[in-house]
Amino acid sequence: MEHIYLGISNNYKELANEIKLDKNVNQLKGLIEIDIPVYEDKQQTKLLICSQLTNFIINKVKNKVLKEIVNTSYRNTYLSEVDSIYKCSLGLFNNKEQEIKRILFNRMYTYLSDNDYLNINGFIKFRLRDFMDYILELKDRGFEEYLIEKDYNEFIKLLKYFVDVQEEKIEILNLYIEKDGTFKLYDKDNKDLEETYAEDMFDIALRENMNEEDFLISALITLCPKQIYIQDNLESNLSKEIIQTIKAIFEGRVTVGYRA
Repeated sequence: MEHIYLGISNNYKELANEIKLDKNVNQLKGLIEIDIPVYEDKQQTKLLICSQLTNFIINKVKNKVLKEIVNTSYRNTYLSEVDSIYKCSLGLFNNKEQEIKRILFNRMYTYLSDNDYLNINGFIKFRLRDFMDYILELKDRGFEEYLIEKDYNEFIKLLKYFVDVQEEKIEILNLYIEKDGTFKLYDKDNKDLEETYAEDMFDIALRENMNEEDFLISALITLCPKQIYIQDNLESNLSKEIIQTIKAIFEGRVTVGYRA
């Protein structure tokens, strides 16, 4: 009978429980050896081993290794924010997880298809070096993402304060997000608010470095409606982001409709 062997250090000893195949686990000097007998198709057994190893490495890296790297890098300067930085880094990892799984699985199977012994620690250290470099990069990108998110939340908080202390100018504002990405503002009688409040809109338009989304938010804050009804005819990621921002600023005042 043929056998496939996996060697792991005590740092990865829980892997022995993750391999859901018939196996013998032997404790050697400084090493744990997992002996997997092959009863039928050897390549099929190797495919199963690679699948289970891939899931183990992915879960180990994102739930422990990434967290430890973030903690080590930022605990001295951002102790109270380390968990938030880790969540941002983890979110970036999760966005690429399926692609990462595919790459890890292929590399592992390429090696194991020609060999019957795999040292997990050595494989991670030498054949997944670029993957571990990517995890280090994620730590930095997660930090940048956290700072952007933090600035955004503080900005939204400030705008919400402006809205809360302002007197409401109009009862109802109807906002149409059109399929071409433009915005139309009407009152409850469907009168064009850009004409009704032409002077206010002109003052906003004269401000420098203002894109169409900035113009919309500034106009809404200037008009300060009691209720906002949004008709999203675009239904894209852009319109979803805009609606999310408006909801955050005008908390409890926004109702959204979509195309039938």
